[in-house]
Amino acid sequence: MLARLYGDLLSLRKENSPLIFDTDLSGNGIINYMADKAQAIDLSRVTDQVSLFDTMLDLTSNASKSGSEGPDFVIDVSANELNRFFRIFSDIGFERGAFEVQLDIKVCHIISWTLKSLQNAARVRDLLNTSQFIAVRNMAIEAVAFTPSPEEEASVPDIEIDLFLNALTTNASKIVNEKTFSFATFIEGGYQHLNYEMKAEILGFLEDVHSQLNELTR
Repeated sequence: MLARLYGDLLSLRKENSPLIFDTDLSGNGIINYMADKAQAIDLSRVTDQVSLFDTMLDLTSNASKSGSEGPDFVIDVSANELNRFFRIFSDIGFERGAFEVQLDIKVCHIISWTLKSLQNAARVRDLLNTSQFIAVRNMAIEAVAFTPSPEEEASVPDIEIDLFLNALTTNASKIVNEKTFSFATFIEGGYQHLNYEMKAEILGFLEDVHSQLNELTR
């Protein structure tokens, strides 16, 4: 849901933006919600790897040279492609290239309270130098905090959650997870058929996310 939120919010900020890339080839990714804006990327193919990273650098660089503002980008990295993505990201020095063309990078990482999830997040965070790392907790996904054993305590990384996605009620969750639902359309005044309570709940959810994101940019 987070990638969809970013995609919709950014689409309201700038025309013909953002460009969206989906690395989830299982059929469950963001492309199912934004088929007209998203491009499928197969990270096992070198041509797709080059297309993904070069497109972002080239478009940003060309915009900067012309004195215009380049597009935003959203990459929805599936869990099973996380390691491969950041291995490529690191190997090609993408962060350095992005810094040179003034492309700001924000890495939002969904956290669950397991040792593996925390360690994976820490590995990604520690790869970054000039990029912003945002640890995200989706409260709709139930998680029980684990208690590390004495042997594990030293290996538990310190991860502070930066962004909370509060859980919606079952009915609201069903609505926003429909393939045809758009947060951007909702913000622009669509879905007038929804009752007041439902609209208020979704609006409250969006306002909370927007407020937290604003705090992170200060």
